[in-house]
Amino acid sequence: MSAAVVLGALFVDMDNVRARYECVRPGCTHRLEGPVYGADEVKSFVDNIRTVHRARCTASASQQGERR
Repeated sequence: MSAAVVLGALFVDMDNVRARYECVRPGCTHRLEGPVYGADEVKSFVDNIRTVHRARCTASASQQGERR
């Protein structure tokens, strides 16, 4: 079993109903997504951020080191 590598973090604040995503991939120039506010916006953000950020992330696939 290989060690897990953290490539990003999704922060969800349920008290203030907001969310943001931070990418830590080497070479990514679009490190922050969000924040978004409100129940509907947060749900949509959480549901779609993985796909949306991968399309925007400037880190190459070889640098990402992730399984797809």
